[in-house]
Amino acid sequence: MKRPVKIILSLGLLAVTAACTANQEAPTLSAPPRTTELSFDAQGRVVRPRGERNWDDAVGQRAVALLNQADREAFKGVSVRAWDGGVLLTGAVAKPEQRRRADQVVRSVEGVAQVHDELVLAENPGLTLYVPDGNLEQRIYKALLGNDDINGAYVVRVVNGVAYLQGTTRTKADLDKAAAFVRTFDGVKWVVDRVSVR
Repeated sequence: MKRPVKIILSLGLLAVTAACTANQEAPTLSAPPRTTELSFDAQGRVVRPRGERNWDDAVGQRAVALLNQADREAFKGVSVRAWDGGVLLTGAVAKPEQRRRADQVVRSVEGVAQVHDELVLAENPGLTLYVPDGNLEQRIYKALLGNDDINGAYVVRVVNGVAYLQGTTRTKADLDKAAAFVRTFDGVKWVVDRVSVR
């Protein structure tokens, strides 16, 4: 009785391991759930519907998978963040041709309309200097969500003190207010705007 259970468990473990190999195919995407209309919460603030956020996550995951397939070592210092067809590349690569290649690979992903290439050239792209500051990003994101004076739907990527603000809002004044708010955080040197105003 114990032997068949062990065999079944071993086969299951083998199947899971095979599904998680490094040469795994990039995830496939279905048509984006985007609309040209903005969505609003009960207070009239711009919000990003769950389906669109899921689509952004899938685009980002596919971009990362394709970069890893193209050259895992060259792109180990590259970070990807997707928002409404725009993909932000941050971090570092060692050579100019790797920077161009990263842009080409990401542009090939279904649903990518624009690439914001903020990659820098560095002798050692794997340094923590080029890794996103997840703690600061979370603090800023939570504060943006909790601030009733900030209108718009945003995400933020912080690398080496530079806050890259992506999102959607209705007016330039809303964007300026959000950017000014992000600048108030310790650890933020300046803000780069990648926000769509519509």
